[in-house]
Amino acid sequence: MKRLIELLIKLLAIFTPKRLHRFLSYETISYLFFGGLATLVSIGTFALFFYAVGLNGAIAGAISNVLAIIFAFVTNKLWVFESPSWGRGILVPEMIKFGISRGFTLILDVLALMLLVDRFGFNAMLMRLVTMIVIQVIGNYAFSKWLVFTKKGEQNDT
Repeated sequence: MKRLIELLIKLLAIFTPKRLHRFLSYETISYLFFGGLATLVSIGTFALFFYAVGLNGAIAGAISNVLAIIFAFVTNKLWVFESPSWGRGILVPEMIKFGISRGFTLILDVLALMLLVDRFGFNAMLMRLVTMIVIQVIGNYAFSKWLVFTKKGEQNDT
């Protein structure tokens, strides 16, 4: 998997201005790569449970979100932040912090959309894109890097 991400970084470097190359690290590109896959897991499992199984939209959506979060946790742990321990003393706190941080960014996202779209009347699709990038992608990355997958006795400085 590491080779695939490193190849992706090399390809992106060809098309990316040099001043942005500092963002082409293994951690950031693998986070975006696996985040994209988590999105596909969410969409695919929603379609499966809604269309093939026949569950209603809310239940299919809830199941697909849970499965995408589990997928994101495992891929973030293994390949993005490379947290090696599967021991209970490390795994359980990581899982709890991951779940809480995802719930927190979900609440922030909903509140931001309520404020920006419902209260101030900004374009809904544009604000959804902004909140997805700022709150979901950047916020979840920051929480995962500095709260969830920290290594004991080590500072996670960028």
